[in-house]
Amino acid sequence: MSSRRSPRMAFILPLAAFLVFAGFAAAALFATLRGERDIAQLPSAMLGKPAPVTQLADLQSPAATVSVAQFAGAPLLVNFYASWCAPCRAEAPALALLAKDITILGIAYKDNPADTARFLDDYGNPFIATGIDRDGTTGISWGLYGVPETYLLDSEGIIRLRHAGPIDRRVLNEIIMPAIGEMSAIGEKSAIGGKPAIGGKPAIGGKPAIGGKPAIGGKPAIGGKK
Repeated sequence: MSSRRSPRMAFILPLAAFLVFAGFAAAALFATLRGERDIAQLPSAMLGKPAPVTQLADLQSPAATVSVAQFAGAPLLVNFYASWCAPCRAEAPALALLAKDITILGIAYKDNPADTARFLDDYGNPFIATGIDRDGTTGISWGLYGVPETYLLDSEGIIRLRHAGPIDRRVLNEIIMPAIGEMSAIGEKSAIGGKPAIGGKPAIGGKPAIGGKPAIGGKPAIGGKK
């Protein structure tokens, strides 16, 4: 009797262990894609260090280049994205709102430039420029986990925050905005009109970030529409 059960158990136990592991991995993945996973769970060795030297072909002018260094002197968001990335589409409205108050440099990760251009036509272009990281080497130098992924740099080009996953309303109000607000409090200036990046308010438009009301200009941050 036991000899008959043994082969079956030898098959079932590894399968059960695999399913448990797969379940945890899937839960972590979906939490990251929804922007609900604490960024502390995905540590970055780049925090507090200068941004990697980054010079890439410009999507709009392939013969020219765009670099992180050219935006030194003001806070900068660097957003890695791709046309094939579904969560990148979901965060498009939030990036459009952020672009009103801080300069955003896009980096198209492992994407076809023509596809990237169509993506921006369809979902809007919040970027001051987009660099083409066709082979992904720039992503590696930044310690990229995947796309979308966003880095906040101070006026000296030091990485102060890294967020893995899409920027939704919660992430915007509870993570990105407070970090930019801290820069405003210590005198960091935005690249837009020389004004403070956010002005120390908890959310764009001076509306409460939490409390049942929209946090941004009286409208939801993420509307799911173009």
